[in-house]
Amino acid sequence: MKQVLDKFNPQKTQGHLSIYNNSVSLPVNEYEFTYSRHLPQEPAYLFFDQVTKKDTVIKISNAQKTGELLLQCSGMEYFLSNEASTYLIAVNWYVVEGAGEALQWMEPLGATPIE
Repeated sequence: MKQVLDKFNPQKTQGHLSIYNNSVSLPVNEYEFTYSRHLPQEPAYLFFDQVTKKDTVIKISNAQKTGELLLQCSGMEYFLSNEASTYLIAVNWYVVEGAGEALQWMEPLGATPIE
């Protein structure tokens, strides 16, 4: 967790989680449960607010299944990354935001740069 947070330096790691730095976003109402279908089929790490749930990490065996796994958890805010820390995704109440390698999966879906 620390490695990926240090690498991508997200602007908000508590409250409404967000990256802002060199990232793009998709509207959460359209992509909250479907964006993960475009991720590589590899393990991913789901983690949360870095103040209230700092030590909570959930390993998901296939990143593509994240949306299915969280289908009944609408409105949950979290970060997602892989073991190599090649991408960081932040999901909050408003957007699905991605940085690093996530740009190559999100831009074809119509993601817009964060400004």
